[in-house]
Amino acid sequence: MTLDQLQVLQTIVRTGSFRAASQELHRAQSAVSYAIRSLEDEVGFSIFNRAKYRPEITPQGRAFLKKTEDLIFQYSELQETAELLKRGHEPLIRIAVSTLWPLPKLTAMLKEFYKVFPHTEIKIVNDVLSLDEQIIEDRADIGIGSIFNDKGLLRAQELFTIPMPAVCSAKHPLAKLKNKATDEDFAKYHQIILSSTLQSANRSGGIVNPHHVISVQDYLTKKAFIEAGLGWGLMPEHLVKEEIKQKTLVTLSQKPYVAHMHLARHSAKESGPCGNFIWNYFSRGQKTAGK
Repeated sequence: MTLDQLQVLQTIVRTGSFRAASQELHRAQSAVSYAIRSLEDEVGFSIFNRAKYRPEITPQGRAFLKKTEDLIFQYSELQETAELLKRGHEPLIRIAVSTLWPLPKLTAMLKEFYKVFPHTEIKIVNDVLSLDEQIIEDRADIGIGSIFNDKGLLRAQELFTIPMPAVCSAKHPLAKLKNKATDEDFAKYHQIILSSTLQSANRSGGIVNPHHVISVQDYLTKKAFIEAGLGWGLMPEHLVKEEIKQKTLVTLSQKPYVAHMHLARHSAKESGPCGNFIWNYFSRGQKTAGK
């Protein structure tokens, strides 16, 4: 059984006759008939009923045809994938995404990406405070979020900033002070912080009192702990805006800390078309407000 035989079969069914199929395939009608006879000999049943003027596909032939359509579609996809790989398209792109990064911005990019590169796999690496190490240690091709470029090995550009107000539960003792809380006030209570994803990075940001901390690795957990009154912490404004509005969370400083969102990749590594698409997509939107 060959792919050519299956393609001949599909052409006969689509055009309605052996003659029309031979014209479309630019082959002698006898060659088309031979291809089908050989296929029937191999599968052991008649695919076409030739008793009438026009060949009719048999019930067995119709069931067989349905499976050939799946196979030829997969083959077409395989050919397309091979062509894309030949042209330098990456089969996999790994994006390290900071927990701070607004997800609507990522989903919007992916929708556009898959219109152009439907066969490239995207792997999302969730990260806290170690995007640079993810890229340097070849765990990611591109990083989006808070970037430390201590070793100077990354090509990075700032895209936008995210306000990070200090907040606590409305039932927490600090809530009485509201935006008049001082560092001495903060130091008396547990601070909910994010610690680095990678132990090698060993980072955690903005600690007021190292003896009163609770470390987590995502903002969903951090927010839940703060809402439960376990402590206070800095939170991305877009994740607590509604709670502040509803007064279940209270802001504790007049001027929030600002987190800088970056786009980064290794300066010594060249990107292919897929990586460049992602880079250019976010670069075009640089300096826009985080949402």
